[in-house]
Amino acid sequence: MQDFFPKTLHPLHIFEEDNVLYAADLEKARIVKLSIVMAEILKLSETRTNQEIQQALGNSYQEEDISEAFERFAELEKAGLLFNRGEDLQSSLVAGELTDANRKLKLLIPFHFMREKSLLDYCTMLNRYQLLTHLAKYAELETLTFSKEREASLKSDGLHNSDEIRIRDIEVDEDDTFSPAWHAMDGYNGILLLSQFLADDLPFYQIPGVPIVHCIDRSQGGQGNMLETLLTLSAFQNENDTLVVKASWMKEWLAELGVLRRNVRVIPDGIDVGEPIGKPLAKRHTAKLFEKPMFVKQPVVGLISGFEPHFGAAWISAFARANPHLAILVYDTTLGQFYQHPPENVVIFSADNEDTRRVLPIFFQALDLVCFPAVPRTPLSIVLEAVAFGTPCVVMSKYGMPAEVADAAVIVKAESDNFGNFRVPMADLSAAINDCLQPSATNTERQNAAKSLTQQFTWEKTAQRIVQLFEEKHQQEMDLLKATRTPFPPIFCRRYEPSIGKTAPCVYRWEANRYDGLETALAEVLSEHHTLAEVKSVFEHFQRDGSTPTREASRAGNGFLLI
Repeated sequence: MQDFFPKTLHPLHIFEEDNVLYAADLEKARIVKLSIVMAEILKLSETRTNQEIQQALGNSYQEEDISEAFERFAELEKAGLLFNRGEDLQSSLVAGELTDANRKLKLLIPFHFMREKSLLDYCTMLNRYQLLTHLAKYAELETLTFSKEREASLKSDGLHNSDEIRIRDIEVDEDDTFSPAWHAMDGYNGILLLSQFLADDLPFYQIPGVPIVHCIDRSQGGQGNMLETLLTLSAFQNENDTLVVKASWMKEWLAELGVLRRNVRVIPDGIDVGEPIGKPLAKRHTAKLFEKPMFVKQPVVGLISGFEPHFGAAWISAFARANPHLAILVYDTTLGQFYQHPPENVVIFSADNEDTRRVLPIFFQALDLVCFPAVPRTPLSIVLEAVAFGTPCVVMSKYGMPAEVADAAVIVKAESDNFGNFRVPMADLSAAINDCLQPSATNTERQNAAKSLTQQFTWEKTAQRIVQLFEEKHQQEMDLLKATRTPFPPIFCRRYEPSIGKTAPCVYRWEANRYDGLETALAEVLSEHHTLAEVKSVFEHFQRDGSTPTREASRAGNGFLLI
């Protein structure tokens, strides 16, 4: 069957009663009975295709049960339940339906995020440009500059380096008080906000009827700053605005804080994995580069850190002492400046520029295992890139197994709070790591699942899902407009006709500022509460009694002009 998944979900509450599973669709106020297979599919539905779900569940459930669940979900989607009914973008693109420039959405992308190079790490900024490059294939992208500040804007924001976004220069006088938000109402289907700077973005939230999608990136400023940013954005949001986060645990974290789930979507960044050079060569290169022979002789565990810097230094020291037999390679963009003397079996690195970014795949291929905490500052794209070379992972999480790495991971229960504190039983973590390093059929399955991530998380899919979000929001706006449109009932009156010197009954349509024939309006009014056959019989009755309806009335009676 054609891919139905990935799909975005309505807010759902899944519960069990009398050994039967149910999903409560909170948006539609309906309850749907689920099979166990359907419940498993729902966990994977926002990030995986039909084929990927089939592969993930194939060892646990019968193929016909999975196919039956897919068919049931298709029926529920047609009924408007469980899923947001956006256009099937993938099939539309294959069919070439959206490649026509006239059918592309037109999106405004304010370039404030260009000023955040000092706030966000190199890889995060690079990911933003990857998103824009792929997004430009499916939508018209435009940004605003103003004549009096154009040169300064181009220079500071680097707009001249972007071929993906068209620059719309607006001529203004020195005393012009119109804000960018005013011009953002001019013909855009939506606004994509990438900036984390509240002062720049908040004015756009005042625009009525223009859907806003705000992509949230992790910040080097710390978990507290990110929390403040997200809560402020949530307070300013309209109900149709959307926050896009890059990892499933971010959605759970925000739900904990009271942010409505329906306003948050999980769309991971794409990942780029180069040609493998082989683990032995990668280990030798890493050992030589850091002058650490242990990276050849001992198991290498990569820790993708999301810890607050000072807490991270203490935690990693404890982790290294508990596992002296491991060589630990820590990826963290800020920890190095706070952690000057790590233990002998620890090396800290990050990607600060193009040269160090090119070396990352070598380090990742040297890993025997990836370990990471599911906290807001952990970069999921780096985790996925490291795992995608075929390396299983251990995730420390308070929210359950992240859907993005479900088949390639082992979970260790952790606790964390909004102040950067993180607790995990070190004995449980060490045991899970040692178990994953042992050869086994289960670990081989995890390795194979890890390699499949390169097909699951591509920039093409990321861009398509962003466009699909705007398609859904645009359609919701159109549906709302139709539902709330004020009807214009005809006004029955008499009008003087100078040509004949008499008054005659007619109808005035004030929304169109014109007069219409009485019979046409009568047919229209009658059709609101009667069938076509009943309306037609009324006109036939008057015709038999000697009335002579006009041609327009006869056509209306035959059903051509009925609304």
